[in-house]
Amino acid sequence: MRFLYVYLLSLIPIILILYFLKEKFYPKTFLNFSALSFFGEKTGRRTKFLRVPDILILVGICLVIVALARPQSSSRYETFNAEGIDIMLVMDTSTSMEAVDPTVNVSRIQNAKDRAKEFILKRVNDRMGIVVFSSIAFTQCPLTLDKDALINFIDLINTSITKADGTAIGSALATAVNRLSKVESKSKVIVLLTDGANNAGEIAPVTAAQLARDNKIKVYTVGIGSNEDYYEVEDMFFGKRKVPAQGNFDEGLLMEISKITDGEYFAARTSKDLYQAFSSIDKLEKTTVEHTKSVNYNEQFMKFLIPGFWILVLGFLLKITILKRLP
Repeated sequence: MRFLYVYLLSLIPIILILYFLKEKFYPKTFLNFSALSFFGEKTGRRTKFLRVPDILILVGICLVIVALARPQSSSRYETFNAEGIDIMLVMDTSTSMEAVDPTVNVSRIQNAKDRAKEFILKRVNDRMGIVVFSSIAFTQCPLTLDKDALINFIDLINTSITKADGTAIGSALATAVNRLSKVESKSKVIVLLTDGANNAGEIAPVTAAQLARDNKIKVYTVGIGSNEDYYEVEDMFFGKRKVPAQGNFDEGLLMEISKITDGEYFAARTSKDLYQAFSSIDKLEKTTVEHTKSVNYNEQFMKFLIPGFWILVLGFLLKITILKRLP
């Protein structure tokens, strides 16, 4: 809260000081009596309430002065002028993504989906899209600012979404590059998540990386999985059992892709590593946001003027009516 005429508040201590000086030094008319028993106990009520109206009048005057000082509450509004980053998430949906991370007992693909959703919600001003791939690749969601739609599309991802198996990294990258090359943006980024080596598709990953570089697109690569991961399989003789899964992503290839495009490579052996990879990418690709603030002030003087007025009225009424009748 602020006061438009704050200098008026200085009247309050002046009035209080004057009242104190009046009570202390103002001459009072008095008569000498030999004993107070002359009055009995009848003067007690009047003496007790004698100063009540003066105090009420003082409080009322102070409240009126506060109202005259124009108290105002403020409401701040921020207008953002942001130019976001265009980001394509490229997610491996091959069957090997069903392998379970023993540190959290969650599949690789579920880990990737959870971290991707966290990443999406952090990028408020950025357009994002999704490409999914196995031996084939397609755009599941084009670039959009609609975070709810993106989250819904992420929830729909599973290892049977492409109805094929294999790992076509080159085709996936090329699909994402094709999407980003058609938009005007100062900053374009691809985040590639995979747990396998390129073994399908008609486009070589390095060729796709060079295409990304030519279109000024950075590629951040994330290799998911470790040799500690396992599959849960149903065996007709032994029931459900765990089968070791290999962490067989091509680290050299992923490093080369990121290097060609001036991006960065992350090895996500565990769920914690994957979280840190997304956090690092989030910090590396920050959106510059410029914003201005506007302030609206709302008048609040009536909250002080109305009670001040009625307290003054009550004080004067007590002074001229009720207390005069007290014995």
